[in-house]
Amino acid sequence: MTYLSTSETPDRRYGLGQVVRAEVTKLATLRSTLWILLVTAVGTLGVTVLATHGLGHHDPGWYQGFDPTNQSFTGLALGTLAIGVFGVLSVTGEYASGTIRSSLMAAPRRPVLLLGKILVVGAIALAVGEALAFACFGLGMAVLSAGGAPSAALGQPGVLRAVTLSGAFLALLGLLGLGLGVIIRHTAGAVASYVGITFLLPVLLQRIPGTPSRYTPVGILANSVSAVVRQSHQVSAPVGFLLMVLYCTVVLGTGAALIARRDA
Repeated sequence: MTYLSTSETPDRRYGLGQVVRAEVTKLATLRSTLWILLVTAVGTLGVTVLATHGLGHHDPGWYQGFDPTNQSFTGLALGTLAIGVFGVLSVTGEYASGTIRSSLMAAPRRPVLLLGKILVVGAIALAVGEALAFACFGLGMAVLSAGGAPSAALGQPGVLRAVTLSGAFLALLGLLGLGLGVIIRHTAGAVASYVGITFLLPVLLQRIPGTPSRYTPVGILANSVSAVVRQSHQVSAPVGFLLMVLYCTVVLGTGAALIARRDA
């Protein structure tokens, strides 16, 4: 009779598929996850209505350079905060409750555990992000056209690109929050770091000549990725999206290096 060694058993029993299923179960049973996603949807759509309502009945010259698509995405500012907090909590919740030890015992290969978290959080954030982007666009266009303001359609040049990339950008922000959670391991500290990077840093960089704030995550989303009308002194949408991918890669790579070396 052949026996498995203790080092072989975890690999056979707990591969990436098992880790992914476990992470889905964890997030599905957390009330905070459902509440965050619900508040995100309601708040984002509410801000979109407020941002687009009352923009009609102006003279035609007032709409010169007006970007209805970008205007409809004003509500995503709230989404950027909530999706990042969701990413943070997907990691720090386990550290706060101590269940991270059970997770590491079940899946001792830490890179596989982190990869499972990245796949699950990324997939959920992508689904939520795309749903919010298309919902904001549809609602915003309905409000704008009802008020007599210019509106846009998905078939117009650049519009579908702006909608889909904006949704994918929210997923990257969720992964950024996850990476910060892995690095810091404390909810308050990770959330504060995320808020500082996404909201405080652009304000501080506005005081520096050369517009360096255009390279910050929220600056990229608001002025490049979600814009159909190109704004001066801003990076292009593809370059901005790739920059965000780079930011996430650096943060997640740092988190992977730390989780492999530190104790639970």
